Amino acid sequence: MDIAALTMLVFGMVIVGSGLTGLLAPHVLLTVLGITDTGSATQLFLMATSQASLTMGLYYILASVNETRIFFQWSVPLRIINFIVFAVMTPLGIAPTQWLMVAGLELAGALATAIALASENKFTYNPFHVFRIMSVTLACVGGILAFKPFGIYGSASAFLLISSVGMIYAYRRFAPTIPDISR
Repeated sequence: MDIAALTMLVFGMVIVGSGLTGLLAPHVLLTVLGITDTGSATQLFLMATSQASLTMGLYYILASVNETRIFFQWSVPLRIINFIVFAVMTPLGIAPTQWLMVAGLELAGALATAIALASENKFTYNPFHVFRIMSVTLACVGGILAFKPFGIYGSASAFLLISSVGMIYAYRRFAPTIPDISR
């Protein structure tokens, strides 16, 4: 197992641990995250998201032991988007300060995997994908910022508008090459 796969394995194990904690002892995870509302709806939501974390962690572990390189590459920008979205929640007052631990974990894992992939020369720069990721990231931030003043529909509209414009720009500026399969 190489370093990139090892970073995925460690990240997957941390996520599985977090998911199991949320399922088996939700009050512990609520305390760690600084969430004071411990009502049944909060615990139910935490347990549901913990199940999703458990499943995602298992994906990371399975990808690492099978050395699924493309999964490693896809995970880096998506985890950076998670970092940005999670980090923005704290200054907006949506999440407590402890939530920055979750954001930091996402960033640390993404950077570790990116550095490992780059050191193996298996990470390729593609401007089309970079602009798509940037537009989705900006759309997430825009959606979060629009949530308080405009509600869920305004937030979704902001996300769709920003991401659509970004995707159209990325496609027109850096159209992806389509392989010739006629041969």
